[in-house]
Amino acid sequence: MKDIKEVYMISLIAVDMDGTLLDSSGKIPQHFPKVYKRLDKEDILFCVASGRQYFSLLNSFEALRDKIVFIAENGANVVFKGETLYMCPIPSQDVREIFEEVIKLPDSLTILCGRRAAYIIGAEPDQTEYLTEIEKYYPVKKYIHSLDEVDDDIFKFSVCTLDGAEEKSLPFFTPFAERYSVIVSGKIWLDIAQPGINKGVAIAHVQEYFGIAQEETMAFGDFLNDIELLQNAQYSYAMANAHPDLFQHANYQAAANYEDGVLRQITDMLDHPEEYEYETDAAANE
Repeated sequence: MKDIKEVYMISLIAVDMDGTLLDSSGKIPQHFPKVYKRLDKEDILFCVASGRQYFSLLNSFEALRDKIVFIAENGANVVFKGETLYMCPIPSQDVREIFEEVIKLPDSLTILCGRRAAYIIGAEPDQTEYLTEIEKYYPVKKYIHSLDEVDDDIFKFSVCTLDGAEEKSLPFFTPFAERYSVIVSGKIWLDIAQPGINKGVAIAHVQEYFGIAQEETMAFGDFLNDIELLQNAQYSYAMANAHPDLFQHANYQAAANYEDGVLRQITDMLDHPEEYEYETDAAANE
């Protein structure tokens, strides 16, 4: 009997934002709308997967709010057409426990990332260095001084340490890794969420919801919080500017974000789709 082959073509593209899709100024490349129009014509689903809050992603893609999938808060909140496909908040008792430890870390700023808003703990308007970072990522926010002021589902704690998350914050929160997901999501950002929550879990839910296989998925990332995302895509790309440890988790490499690496790779796929076909032995999958 002849071997039966299954041929997959790209049906889903998942893209990180900062350091990946966005240019060195933190902006979406000018020719993104032109490339997206081609994806839409080919019925290829586009998904942004970021540590940012949903409202931040929505601001960036307002014109496409009912067409693309939003994976926010490093995978804890997945939204499509305004409806929640998947969410995993931290239990309220754990929120309080984490809060009491997080506020002990010196020289840092803690943000509770909620469903309705981001809650900035103890920040005052004159803390310009931190506020500059907050303005980049949290368009919907409230300033608080006590956890009692928060009545919301909390997806994660984001800790901003200007001296470096990997060097300063990560050692402090290493004991948390036994019970929670502790992820360095940027040079100055560290996130604490429910155990097992990451972009990979989120993209797996998206794949299941739309009936799309890993072999049909293309993904791009640049930092450690993108590891699981890349592991759930056959066409996984680490950006040339990525964290050194990310390359071992990617099957391919894309040009740097400041060289429009994501859009260049997507355009190549659209121009030469036959080169991105993935063939498997159907019998081996039974």
